[in-house]
Amino acid sequence: MKHDLVVLVPGIMGTALTRSGADVWDLTPEAMSGLLRPGRTRKMLQLPKDIGDDDPESPHALELGGVIHGPRLLPGLVSNMEYPDLRRLLGIEEERFAEFPYDWRLSNRNSAGKLKLFVQERLTRWQETADPKRFPRAGEAKVIFLCRSMGGLVVRYYTEVLGGWEQTRSVATLGTPFSGSVKALRFLTGQVRWVPSPFREWIHEVCSTYPSLGQLIPTYRVVVDPQEGRSRLKGQPVEGVGTRMIDDSFAFFQEVQDAIEENDAVHGSRRCTLVALGGDKHRTDQALSFSSGGRPKFHQDFSDSGDPEDRGLLLHGDGTVADFAQTPPEWSDTGQTVWLDSRHADLINSGHARKQLKRICDGLALAGVLSAGEPVGVEFPDFAQAGEPFEVWVTNADPAMGLRVRRLGGDGRCVSDEVMQPSGGGGFRAELRAESGRWTLEVYSKALGYSCRDVLLVV
Repeated sequence: MKHDLVVLVPGIMGTALTRSGADVWDLTPEAMSGLLRPGRTRKMLQLPKDIGDDDPESPHALELGGVIHGPRLLPGLVSNMEYPDLRRLLGIEEERFAEFPYDWRLSNRNSAGKLKLFVQERLTRWQETADPKRFPRAGEAKVIFLCRSMGGLVVRYYTEVLGGWEQTRSVATLGTPFSGSVKALRFLTGQVRWVPSPFREWIHEVCSTYPSLGQLIPTYRVVVDPQEGRSRLKGQPVEGVGTRMIDDSFAFFQEVQDAIEENDAVHGSRRCTLVALGGDKHRTDQALSFSSGGRPKFHQDFSDSGDPEDRGLLLHGDGTVADFAQTPPEWSDTGQTVWLDSRHADLINSGHARKQLKRICDGLALAGVLSAGEPVGVEFPDFAQAGEPFEVWVTNADPAMGLRVRRLGGDGRCVSDEVMQPSGGGGFRAELRAESGRWTLEVYSKALGYSCRDVLLVV
């Protein structure tokens, strides 16, 4: 409603974490090279072993900067295009818009507790100070949450487990992993794609201490077996990941589901509105299997399952989270999710997403299907080495699209623009090289006005 407080909750890498004013998680090529040297920086980025839901102490404690509005990425896990000026783009008055910065390394339970305090303070301030002539119903205001990726899990724990639904009008999520992400598990095992050693080793050493990432371990039937079909990961050891971390992920998601069932039974399922927006066109890690030695192998489909129904499923996602994992598990099917063409990094910048978010903030019903309807999937690397070739792939494309891929600098300037070549079966590819830097890659079609973007770090 137009008198409600709107709160943006970012995801991983969405908040600047600082020490003495320096943004320590701004992974530029220079920063990546510096992190290879053991010392205080690496120790500062790590968290204490078994920190659980607690706050860290020095030297691991970091200060909060603001929500980051430029491109960021954590190679092998997640990338973010810029956070746009949503307040301006959605036509929201400055005084009724707030951004919630938090330490995205910490347990989502911890962050949800801090969100509760944040909402109490900001909502009360809005209700008591809003101009009664412009906002005559501000005294009845609740919160509308706009959540990116893991931010949706923080809000979901707040609304369902901590009782925040009483202060909440609606929740809109973009690419939130409601039942986890196989890509997160790949990341935690150290089997990140494209990232070479020794960068891979320090990423695993540092980030495997983060409770928030452990709470992204998938809880759906993710393990495929030629005889047994599909099963859950719970109780099964994974090389490189502690069983305590796996158990905590299952416990976290179960807490939320138990709270939802109880709240639905006592207060009704319409106590606040949940709208899930996601991407479903792109090849995405969906499952894993285990070798005879117990090492996990990751898959982008269920073709290794012994269940014929699994093998027939057409599975995609936003490149980071599988499509059905972007749908709340209590919903009957994925058809209730609003599907977009964008990859995970760029969902919040989709014009179609913004139209839906504006309607949510204005208290209007969602518009009809807004996806462009193109079945095109794009696969970008997120890490490359300077001067070395890397590839961009497209699936399910029509030659008439005339697909091209271009590389953009931080100022939006195009520094290279290549024609994508057919690779058979509706696929296209392009081989590129780049100098050191953080770049935007964009696959586009002038003929159809199609565009898909992501972030690339070149070291």
